[in-house]
Amino acid sequence: MRNAAIILTMFFTALVNETTSSLPHDASADAIIHHDFHYSRLVIDWNHQTQTWQGILRVFTDDIEVALNRMKGTETAWRLGDNREHPSADEALFAYASGHWHLISPHSETVSWTFIGKEVDYDLTFIYLESARAHPDSLATMESDGLFELFEDQVNEVTIQRGDSSSRFWLTAEDPSKPVQFIDP
Repeated sequence: MRNAAIILTMFFTALVNETTSSLPHDASADAIIHHDFHYSRLVIDWNHQTQTWQGILRVFTDDIEVALNRMKGTETAWRLGDNREHPSADEALFAYASGHWHLISPHSETVSWTFIGKEVDYDLTFIYLESARAHPDSLATMESDGLFELFEDQVNEVTIQRGDSSSRFWLTAEDPSKPVQFIDP
């Protein structure tokens, strides 16, 4: 029985070492081990009443915490969603989201975001954003390089909805920008 326990311990130690040895030198092992795919989703809706674009960005909590540390050049324990959450977590989340997910106007101006808030549901963090008052035809391009600094295979799905029309695409490190073209149902 003791030999079996030793063999199992050696096997799992080798497995963990093999998994973490292939990580980028500055990425957190925890961020990679928890999931095999690297994905975010941003849904942006046109609000006719407020004349604003409203976005919900969904990211893996462990990934965004690693990205915040990379952005800040620190090893901060962000503890998103925890009662011990770092006091500047909202500010850091907004800085990261607004710095890596951009709506571009037809005049090549970046549409500015306002941070509305966030929710953390264990392994997912939802970041709520809203634009200043705008025109419903104020979008020409969507750009995102969010989390590309961490993962070569990162995919950022974006859906933009304006009434019954929508535009949906996947942004990658190879193709981080797409024109916004609304498709009617």
